Amino acid sequence: MGFRIGCSVKMTGETIAKKNRDPIFMICLAIFLVAAVVVVGCTVADHFFPSGDETASSGDSVTVNYTGTYYDFYDEDNAVVFDTSYSSVAKDDDVAKANDFTVKTSYAPITFTIGSGSMLKVFENSVIGHKEGDKYVVKLEASEGYVGASTVGTLSTTGNEMSVTEVMTKSQFTTAYPDVTLSNAVVNFTSKYGWEAQASYTNNQNGVLVTYLPKAGESYQAYKSGDTTVDYKVTSVSGGSITYSIDIKNPVKVGGNQIQMIKLDLGSETIYITEISGSEITYKSGAERVNEPLYFEIEVVSIN
Repeated sequence: MGFRIGCSVKMTGETIAKKNRDPIFMICLAIFLVAAVVVVGCTVADHFFPSGDETASSGDSVTVNYTGTYYDFYDEDNAVVFDTSYSSVAKDDDVAKANDFTVKTSYAPITFTIGSGSMLKVFENSVIGHKEGDKYVVKLEASEGYVGASTVGTLSTTGNEMSVTEVMTKSQFTTAYPDVTLSNAVVNFTSKYGWEAQASYTNNQNGVLVTYLPKAGESYQAYKSGDTTVDYKVTSVSGGSITYSIDIKNPVKVGGNQIQMIKLDLGSETIYITEISGSEITYKSGAERVNEPLYFEIEVVSIN
């Protein structure tokens, strides 16, 4: 930006002193000073007070709020929140949460540099072209999200068997039952299956012997989320084996045989039921968010 002033102002201090009585000179000087203030003002405005019209591009540092969900975008019928930067969403009991959703001690927007690789690539690049204040949605396919090792398996809702006893390492037992304190005596506790159990040291205290104590004919609740429940119905306990069926009530269907994931903690293994077809259950092991399509609602807070 430039200004052309119709008078000369390149003068020495002595010349200015001699001219300061000249009315024309004083007018020219005043015009020059006003123009200088305008130029400086424009520069300050451009550099320190963004107009908000800038769009994000690769290399920019951006700050965003977000809500991540499974199955659909936030506020849609099947959406289940697995992470968010909004405390209002996290603390709203009417908002469906994922099995592994964890309440944080504080909530705030996140800041990252586009192209740095600190976030999921598609998440980062989705901000490009957006302005401050924009709110938009983006879907990540399973291959674009949290990719990792995961085992897929099936089991039946009926005729399942397990041993009355199980040997774990001390580490495995502590991980499965962090609230149970082992001692030299037999310890009674409630197992992940919902029925009672006993634990005692074995193998010179290098292992833990777990003995399960269900009663035939009884049902034990192993899961509850909203209206969805999972009960283990014990049909028999004999010959060192437990036979049971898995009764799943009110699973939330999200399309075809797919359901909102149900987490079953089996003590030595955690599985997530993903589909139910008749008497067949399909499940995966590994983290809940691994190999899942992800849905994000993103709000651009600032661009730097």
